[in-house]
Amino acid sequence: MLYHKLNFLKYTLLPIQIIYSIIIFLRNELYHKNIFKSFKTYPTIISVGNLNTGGTGKTPMTEYLIKLFKNKKVAVLSRGYKRLTKEFIIANNEHTASEIGDEMHQLYRKFQNILIACDKNRANGIRNIINHNSNIDLILLDDAFQHRSVNRDIDILLTEYGNLYSRDQLLPIGRLREHVKEAKRANIIIITKCPENISEKEMNQIRIELKLKRAQKIYFSYIQKYTYIDARRQKKIKINLNKRHLLLTGIANSLKLVHHLKESGLKFKHFNFNDHYIFQNNDISKIITSKTKHQLSKNLLLTEKDYYRLSEKDKIKLEKHFNLVCIQIKFDFIQRDKLNFNNELLNFKKHKTTQI
Repeated sequence: MLYHKLNFLKYTLLPIQIIYSIIIFLRNELYHKNIFKSFKTYPTIISVGNLNTGGTGKTPMTEYLIKLFKNKKVAVLSRGYKRLTKEFIIANNEHTASEIGDEMHQLYRKFQNILIACDKNRANGIRNIINHNSNIDLILLDDAFQHRSVNRDIDILLTEYGNLYSRDQLLPIGRLREHVKEAKRANIIIITKCPENISEKEMNQIRIELKLKRAQKIYFSYIQKYTYIDARRQKKIKINLNKRHLLLTGIANSLKLVHHLKESGLKFKHFNFNDHYIFQNNDISKIITSKTKHQLSKNLLLTEKDYYRLSEKDKIKLEKHFNLVCIQIKFDFIQRDKLNFNNELLNFKKHKTTQI
């Protein structure tokens, strides 16, 4: 019965998918034929994005690039997804997640030596960044694969091992924002969240399945470790496996994290919300009430993105009952891929352009 219902739903969504497909196809063709022009500028532009909606690990990838280019003057530009502000904004200590978006708030709190900015219009954002600091060497564009209005020097496309874009469909039936063939625009494709022991045979099978162009490079990455950080003291802590804890997530896909916690022997009650969810007063009340009701430990586990999305008022409420513990995720590349990837980016030479 469920199978028939899903099939019926697909048929009802098919006309919408066809219309969406035509719009996306025509837009990309106008850029391919150079009828729509892409804005060019002199700092090196690296885009990090994906074809599908949802989390593929863009923020950890951006953090990796910030650290990789620690000797350059780096800026990060994002639209600031779900922020309440509209205008171009440069992050500072006064800004909250509601003003610059949860991911940019996370990056700002962790990397205050770089410029973090938000603008829905990427070209306008780049101009404003250069006007603010003309010495910027490199601008990282967050979630910008679909934003063709800005020319980029390196396009990095992420796709999750357990949900390769080649196995998905266009919205609204699937989760793809563009046709699979548009992956040809990427210079680099990174397969994220792979098993650490992925075999060479399986990597080759993925290379074949994705039908890469000769010039495209592919790298494989995995989650190297999960670290528990006392959020206020910013110190690593150990979690007591003999107690039951509370896990709070508002991310696109919590399955990998949940699987890891269960595999590590952790017992927990899970409050699971949608990606970028804005916590309400009643949510905070339920979380606090659950501590006594379910005899939970004093540790409230949450992802970094969720922690940085919480308002200071909500943090203060929760901290009266819990220790807030961020689960920090560190990713790395498989085998020799790390050296090859780092060398490719660090040795990249940009052809100068004067257009701003």
